[in-house]
Amino acid sequence: MKPRKDPPRLLLGARSLDGLSRASNDRLIEVGTRYREPESLAVTLSKAMDAGAEAVLAAPSPTLRAALAELRRVVPIAAVLPALDAHDRSEFEPDLDTLIQRRQRVSGAGTRMRGGLAGLGRLPLISRDDWTAQLPELIELEVAAVKARELAAVVLAVEITDRALAAGQRALFDSFCRFVRGRFRVNAAFETRNLGWLLARLDEWQIVPDFVVGPVNPRGLGMKPTPEETLDRMRGSSIKVVASEVRAGGLVPLAEGARYAKEHGAYGVVPDLTDLDDVAVEMKALKG
Repeated sequence: MKPRKDPPRLLLGARSLDGLSRASNDRLIEVGTRYREPESLAVTLSKAMDAGAEAVLAAPSPTLRAALAELRRVVPIAAVLPALDAHDRSEFEPDLDTLIQRRQRVSGAGTRMRGGLAGLGRLPLISRDDWTAQLPELIELEVAAVKARELAAVVLAVEITDRALAAGQRALFDSFCRFVRGRFRVNAAFETRNLGWLLARLDEWQIVPDFVVGPVNPRGLGMKPTPEETLDRMRGSSIKVVASEVRAGGLVPLAEGARYAKEHGAYGVVPDLTDLDDVAVEMKALKG
């Protein structure tokens, strides 16, 4: 079983391909059109790796998997799970059973068996809204979309993280970290749009994931509860923060946003495809 490595400091973000971005609609359409063909995305992923990116932060969507299949190299993936498309997000229910059943229908027998074993903790009868019990089975089913040699981290998607945070589900955060580290021997992380709140709760609960991904930028865009409180939490926490949305939706230059994040305590940065015009040049500059 592979050992767990240090968290990546420089990642290429591809969350905009799932429609998650603060960039303008025009920019989202432009990027979506550019990477509609897997060959184009494959070239960009390869350029990013050559320029110093250590992993790609992305949901293992069909688009990403098709691009990876084009490459003759291993591209480490910080897999954001569960992989929710626009329909999933709009129809999101307060339990995970629907997602589990959907993944089971498209999974092979071996994957379903592993998912079932991971879900044994749901027995005896457990409430359908007990995400702590449901999550291991769902993650097991979802991870099957990523080749073992490519998996660098499992990142709990923002839709789950922030709902669990609001509900104060300490057990879910603790269980997730233990399950991912023990089962896959990779980094366990959380994606959030409430970075300050999440750091405060994790410190209070004495839970230390390998890293968290959340907005940090000079404009304070998306930094909740406030930019000042978020920065204060970052300074006072031992948890590694990988800064996203460093360009604040395109309002500041990439270099300025990344420098701001690092100067205020970010462990690493994850510029998205929408933040980059020349992937090779800009990622290399960030690495340097």
